[in-house]
Amino acid sequence: MTGPAPHQAPLPRDLTARVFRALFTDLDLRTIGSTHIAVPKGTPWFAAGNLSDHARQVAAARHPDPPASAPPDKT
Repeated sequence: MTGPAPHQAPLPRDLTARVFRALFTDLDLRTIGSTHIAVPKGTPWFAAGNLSDHARQVAAARHPDPPASAPPDKT
């Protein structure tokens, strides 16, 4: 006679991503919806819901606003 099956806790939903990150420490793993994207660590990346938003992000990264100038010294 066999006893009841031992209770097993459910696996974490992000187990696969955790294993990937542990195996490939030189990559950043990004998840958007059900799509996974792996890029070299520190690589800039962009994501948007449409192409025009994507283009704005890329343009802003390539042409950042100039730093604000300091007010003139009134001494």
